[in-house]
Amino acid sequence: MNIFVGCSARDTHYQPYNEVAQKLGEFIVEHKHNLVFGGCECGLMGQVYQVVVNSKDSKITAIQAKAYQEQLETLVFDEAFVLDTVNERKNTYIKHADVLVFLPGGIGTIDEILTAIETRRNHEHNLPIIIINVDNYFAPFLKMMDVIYQEGFADIKDKECYFVASSIEEAKEYLQNVETNCFH
Repeated sequence: MNIFVGCSARDTHYQPYNEVAQKLGEFIVEHKHNLVFGGCECGLMGQVYQVVVNSKDSKITAIQAKAYQEQLETLVFDEAFVLDTVNERKNTYIKHADVLVFLPGGIGTIDEILTAIETRRNHEHNLPIIIINVDNYFAPFLKMMDVIYQEGFADIKDKECYFVASSIEEAKEYLQNVETNCFH
């Protein structure tokens, strides 16, 4: 299974975020899944990458914006895509993933989550979307999404487009169900 991981490309000293990134990387390796990611060895993205890069059984696909392509020079990967625009990059990770997983991150991560939800809502893909809400990091975002539903600017059924996991254990259980139900 190709797992896209969207998250911070900037370092954080907040251990719960780093631990979840580490455990997600370990899950990918233990289950011999493949990593699809933004092609950066910093931040939570780098944490996941550092675990997966040491696996002989997991492949790595790096999808990087042209503006940051020099970051690929120090990475080990099986396949890489360098794209001109943010939208091309997002379309590429959706095309190469079987599931989309999001950890804490910045503006780019929120943009990726919204793109994943909107493109699924518009039937451009049917990929599972998992938001791992470490220490309630995404609470303001999820509250805003609830306001959108409450105000009628989106259908409440659109909430079914994504799954919010409150812990890495809950996310891993969901991923195992995806694997069992979709890939066996």
